[in-house]
Amino acid sequence: MKKFNYTLIFLLLISVNSFSQDFQYFIYERYYNHSDSMRPSPYGDLHVYLQGPMIEEAINRNLQSKITKCAAGVESKYIFLIEPQVFYNPSMTTLHGEFKIKIYTSSNVLKKTHIIKAQRQGRINQIANSHINTIYDKLLIKFSKEILENLPKDTLNINGDFCGAIGLSKPKNSIDKDYKKPIQA
Repeated sequence: MKKFNYTLIFLLLISVNSFSQDFQYFIYERYYNHSDSMRPSPYGDLHVYLQGPMIEEAINRNLQSKITKCAAGVESKYIFLIEPQVFYNPSMTTLHGEFKIKIYTSSNVLKKTHIIKAQRQGRINQIANSHINTIYDKLLIKFSKEILENLPKDTLNINGDFCGAIGLSKPKNSIDKDYKKPIQA
């Protein structure tokens, strides 16, 4: 009887994962494994942070019911590739944030690319993570209002397996392979 109960629970978990979601998001592993940094003042110490976990927390705070992390076997209407960029200008005491969002639809086609921007005024000396989280919250709220609410819901599904292909795609080298480095004297 216990085996039967465990089997039912296991099948239930599998079936929950196979249900269709409306939206999935994907963030490159680079944002989880390699830190970014900014200076709170021209001669100040670097503030080092990881963008991937901070974006995930912001998604869970703002869009928890609408969007899930990309996973193999889960089907959705759209997959969003999120590429963050955060920059602090200490002279103007302005924190600039930007999301470059690529939207993939069924048949694994890039439908559109959006750039969403937000700013926050103030010094980031001791509470830089709080300011960065606020920027991510603003960007995700804009993302929800400008993109999620305006997408048609009647499209075919795309499988989460496509996220593996997105993760493997690398930007092309900007240097031509026939380029020869100049000789240094």
